[in-house]
Amino acid sequence: MLRRLWTGVETLALAALIALFVAMIVACTLQVIWRYAFDSPLVWSEELAKYLFIWVGYLSSWLAWKYRAHIALGAVTMLGGDRLRRISNLIVEVIILAFCLYTIPPSLKIVSLTHLQPSAALQLPMSFVYAAYLVMIVLIALDILVGWLSPAPVATTHHGEP
Repeated sequence: MLRRLWTGVETLALAALIALFVAMIVACTLQVIWRYAFDSPLVWSEELAKYLFIWVGYLSSWLAWKYRAHIALGAVTMLGGDRLRRISNLIVEVIILAFCLYTIPPSLKIVSLTHLQPSAALQLPMSFVYAAYLVMIVLIALDILVGWLSPAPVATTHHGEP
């Protein structure tokens, strides 16, 4: 049940990542078109593209964690042997989870402090921009916790051996 719920959360996060990336491309394309075709740059498009890029970057960082694609993680987990690999994976997960949990309170404070601060061109609350980091660390922390509480089934070979 927990694993299915987490899969739904991951699917929503991936859909959001795709939508944000497409929106960023559209904003950048409109900026170029208006600048060169109409000789009148859009005031809001650069700011929107920048904020979307921030969200894409943080959600992509979560995605890299999910697939263990960070270069440092590959270096740590390639120490050799299954037992040593499991131990090093656990150590990395504990450190990353501790860091995520440590940075949640200050992140919440920043988001709350910037909620009434509008952005320059779009007049969006800056908390929406700062919330990207908070969303990333919560997703990473939940990924670790769900992995510990509801481990994925072990893949087997065609002979039934793990």
